[in-house]
Amino acid sequence: MKISTREKQFLIVGGTLAALVLAYYLTSLLIPSREGLAATVESKKQYLLRQKELINLEAAYQERVAAYEQRLAQNRNRLLPGDNASIAAASLQKLLQELADQSGVEITSKTMQPEQKIQDNLSKISVQLMMNCTIDPLVQFLVAVENYDKFLRVEELYVQQLRLRNRDEIRPQVKVAGYIMTAPAAPKPAEKAAGN
Repeated sequence: MKISTREKQFLIVGGTLAALVLAYYLTSLLIPSREGLAATVESKKQYLLRQKELINLEAAYQERVAAYEQRLAQNRNRLLPGDNASIAAASLQKLLQELADQSGVEITSKTMQPEQKIQDNLSKISVQLMMNCTIDPLVQFLVAVENYDKFLRVEELYVQQLRLRNRDEIRPQVKVAGYIMTAPAAPKPAEKAAGN
């Protein structure tokens, strides 16, 4: 079957038109649209603005971190000396005796309470005190404990009144707590396998 010249031209023009239409659709699929490009550019612009704002906030955050570190150092200075419970308990007893002497309170007995872990690296040391005094020296003692530059806390206060020789006397029991910084517990080493 022979194809005439006119039919050849018709096939060539038709094939060329089909190739052009196919090329147009392929290029429109491969090249992104203007709306898509505009949306992408806008989203990246918003992302960059957020990043710029975060970078501008860095100095403020660094100032806050420095202030928090300074406050932490000041608070650590207010803890009892030593990182051992027995050393801290001895210094707490000595301190309470000095405050009692200044206030005119007689301490009849001191009982150490067991150490209590508050956090991983913070422990509470408590001392139970039995005293002989009147109300005014007791109030002075409690105010001295409250206003002392170390973190001290009156946890319990029990007051018993006695009538001795026509005068009232009280026998308070006071539990005072202080805090120490302890070393964090070391992680336990992994158990060795039986074969090793």
